[in-house]
Amino acid sequence: MVSFDPLVAVTSPGAWEQEGRWREVPRLAADWLRGFDAVTVLAAHPDDETLGAGGTIASCVAAGVPVSVIVATVDEPERADELVAALSRLGVAAEPTLLGLTDGRLKHEADALRDALRAALPDDGTRRLVLAPWPGDRHGDHRTLGREAAEVCTTAGHTLRYYPIWLWQWGTPDDVPWSRAAEMELTPEARERKRSALASFPTQLHSAANPSGVLAAGFVERASAGREVLIEPQADPLAEHFERLHRASEDPWSVRTRWYERRKRALALASLPAERYGRALELGCSNGELSAGLAERCDSVLGLDASASAVELASRRTSDLPAVRIERMRVPGEWPGGTFDLVVVSELAYYLAADQWAATIERIGASLAPGGAVLLCHWSGNADDFAQTGAEAHELFAARSGLRRLVAHVEDAFRMEVYG
Repeated sequence: MVSFDPLVAVTSPGAWEQEGRWREVPRLAADWLRGFDAVTVLAAHPDDETLGAGGTIASCVAAGVPVSVIVATVDEPERADELVAALSRLGVAAEPTLLGLTDGRLKHEADALRDALRAALPDDGTRRLVLAPWPGDRHGDHRTLGREAAEVCTTAGHTLRYYPIWLWQWGTPDDVPWSRAAEMELTPEARERKRSALASFPTQLHSAANPSGVLAAGFVERASAGREVLIEPQADPLAEHFERLHRASEDPWSVRTRWYERRKRALALASLPAERYGRALELGCSNGELSAGLAERCDSVLGLDASASAVELASRRTSDLPAVRIERMRVPGEWPGGTFDLVVVSELAYYLAADQWAATIERIGASLAPGGAVLLCHWSGNADDFAQTGAEAHELFAARSGLRRLVAHVEDAFRMEVYG
């Protein structure tokens, strides 16, 4: 699901074009494309590839670079037909590969998606450029496909670039990762091919006759005439996501002020069976509010977060608490040494895909001291940046941790458990 109105643009096409930072963005020409033996374009849905990279696809064809297209979901046969027509207008002769996964549920089918991408993008010595939706596009399917593409391309040694789609609708110039952006130089022919291809998706074009369409006329016009941007991946897109949130606000989720958050924090501390713990580990400490609370019950607290801004905020919040140490670390790939008497995972697990969460569970088990406890607390709702639900994360922990549930507290809004 998306968390914005696809028919309403936050920034007008004119305002996008007038942004001064475009002057610093490098431009990519056909010679750059000719440096690759093949180009594979990944799309979460039919029309993503045309909206975000149609001009680049047409430029590849003109440069003589073979193009293949892989689409993760196709919810209606008509959309598959529209896709074939659009690709034909872009000059792509090869039939697209349709993975047959479920629209809106890619994060729940990440294993199948990853297996399909590994099969389609092997490490075979081909100098391959892979284009995938930008994970920052505020669409859960785009986030999942972008994340899985990064993992597969890193392993196989392919060059990956992201193309934004919905950024132009929900975003502002401050949301663009300018230091990693480049603009494709599109010829008039490439633009005309893209414009023609976009007209191949009548089921998606919003009009009085088709009010269910999600592509507004102004959005399609910007896609046709506006800049086409490719974004170089960051080493850790999830860390980038949290960094953006903590740069924008010292309290992104209002944990200091909302009664819901303050009450939940008090319940979490009250749920801990022991009066006092030795060494505690908090995963995803954000701005350090829970870290400060844990310091009242623990001899020492190590708070971890992948965001540098979050680490700075948490360090500032706990500066007068010598028992608390905050470090920048991205779990499960990075993990602190030693054992812990208490591990706290609050509002974090649903940002991890099932395989990442499974690896984290193994890490927790290996570092838990005898007699130690694990506190889990997660919101019961869902959001476009979640890789799984809180309920799924708790169920996986119960199934894989080998620990016994000591405390269970379930409300409509959240679920809190202690294992030991």
